[in-house]
Order: sequence, then structure tokens, then C-alpha cells
Amino acid sequence: MKKRTYLLVLSAIIFLNLLLFSTGSSILNINLFGIPFGNILIWVGLIALHLFFYKLNTNYESINTTIAKVIKALAKFFIFISIIWFGIAYILSGNINFNFSSNASSYLGSPKASILFWNIIYTLVISPIILSTIYTILKFIDIRKLKKL
Repeated sequence: MKKRTYLLVLSAIIFLNLLLFSTGSSILNINLFGIPFGNILIWVGLIALHLFFYKLNTNYESINTTIAKVIKALAKFFIFISIIWFGIAYILSGNINFNFSSNASSYLGSPKASILFWNIIYTLVISPIILSTIYTILKFIDIRKLKKL
């Protein structure tokens, strides 16, 4: 698949996620194989978000600095975390609906687990944007250095 087509498909998935979640669509409550469609959609959306930014910055090798290597490693790490996010969310909540309760008798499903759950989601949403921005700035600085030579 060409890079442009790949990015277009990922953009469509991200846009669909944003549209359905911002409107609070009733489609999100439909059960697919006993799992709320919203949970599946957010999982696919997180993966798409990370793959989009990773594919957008495919030339990680063009800048041969330690920071660029760290950014590439972090991008791959966050792709992996977004892939296993569904399992992490299930383990933290203790149920397939990802519901948390103040009446939970253990850590699973408790408000503390909920805080960790939301922190993971926030990190997964913000990290590709931050990493991509840092990488773009590094690329810009590298291009400026080459023009001065």
C-alpha cells in the first residue's frame, strides 16, 4: 500500500473516532461479540493514531542523532502499548465494559485503577503528537544546518 493511501485510511479511522465520540453516538453502545463497540473503536483509533504519526515521519534514519533514535524507539514503544491497550484496560477494570466502581474490594475496578486507566489513555493520545512535533523541530534544525554548510 502506498504511503499516501495508508495515511488516508488511518486519517479516516481517526476522524471517525473523533466524530463518533464527540457526538456521543448511540453506535458506541452496540455490543459486538459481547464487547461495546466504543471500546473496540477507541482501541483501533489509538492504534491508528500512533501508526499515522509514525508513518508520517517515516524518514527517522535521515537524522542520525541520539534524540531522533530515542524518539523512534518511543514511537515504537507507544505503538506496542496501543496494541495491547485493550488487554491493559480489561485487567485494570476487571470487566469488558471498562467500568470502575468506588465499591471495588481490590485494586481492579477501583478509582485508583481508573486514574491509571485514564492516564494511560491521555498518554497514548498526546505522545504521538509530542514526539512528532519534537521530531519535526529536529528535522527543521538539521535542514537549517545543512543549508549553512
